[in-house]
Amino acid sequence: MKILLIRFSSLGDIVLTQPLIAQLKESYPRAEIHYLTKTAFAPLVESYFSVDKVLTDYQSLRGLLSIKKNKYDLVIDLHNKFNSWLAKTIIHGKKSFTYNKQRRLRKKIVAHKTNQSIKTTLDLYNSVFRKMKLAYTFRQPCLKTPSASSKLLPRGEKYKVMIFPGATHNTKRIPCHKLISFINNYDHDQTSFYLMGSKDEKNITSKIKEKSKKETFDLAGDFNLVQLVAAISEADIVLSNDSGPMHIAAALGKAQIAFFGSTNLSLGFGPLNKQARVLTYPIECSPCSLHGGKECPLGHFSCMQNISVEAIYANYIELLKLV
Repeated sequence: MKILLIRFSSLGDIVLTQPLIAQLKESYPRAEIHYLTKTAFAPLVESYFSVDKVLTDYQSLRGLLSIKKNKYDLVIDLHNKFNSWLAKTIIHGKKSFTYNKQRRLRKKIVAHKTNQSIKTTLDLYNSVFRKMKLAYTFRQPCLKTPSASSKLLPRGEKYKVMIFPGATHNTKRIPCHKLISFINNYDHDQTSFYLMGSKDEKNITSKIKEKSKKETFDLAGDFNLVQLVAAISEADIVLSNDSGPMHIAAALGKAQIAFFGSTNLSLGFGPLNKQARVLTYPIECSPCSLHGGKECPLGHFSCMQNISVEAIYANYIELLKLV
């Protein structure tokens, strides 16, 4: 039996598909499982997901026709957009299923026209099993790094605190001055801070590094995706916004603090991790968008501005007890 999963992006969404692979392997132990995604995410899937082959050539008819030659028994669309529908249609497995994206419900949540909420995106992914009439067990994403992985973080103090101050959109980013205050204005005995992110977020991390009075390493842009997972596994506590690294930290079971503002938990984007603490400020206008935006539509950005540094530190101290 051959099974193809389709999920092109983004980082966090791809991490959340990992439990489905585990379920499929349990349900079809002899199946050969392939994964179709963007080239940028292929190394992550190859290294940390239990799949037999990762495919990336979906942007041309020739590529899709080549994939079709694999003659899949089952094609599962976990992206549910036009490009994944087109890929699924051309590849044409014997059976195909698409997850329920709950577009209408999410639009109603953002428009504040319903009190309903989505517990987690993973529940939506699991809708394919219900459509397949296949029994399944809810399980959290789990990424395992090699036990003998090389040390990627510069040698620091006893406690390693990793901070991801960036996010794809501005309204998903907690203001930098709060992170700077967290670093500088509280006791952090035997602690080193590691600022992380993409090369495009170097302007954010360099600002924090410049104003930090504690031992702080700016490592933004230093790691590829595979290395990033291994680096996060070395951290004791991870602070991040609603972003891909947040989901990686959750899948690694790290003690973590996640900041939510314009995209609150009602949309199902929260970290699936018992060691996670989510900080958000309850405000009537949140959520104001599905994936965040360039600026606060009302100009006040209270959902993030009102998250106190005291609350960050209090949650941090609680998490230190778990380290």
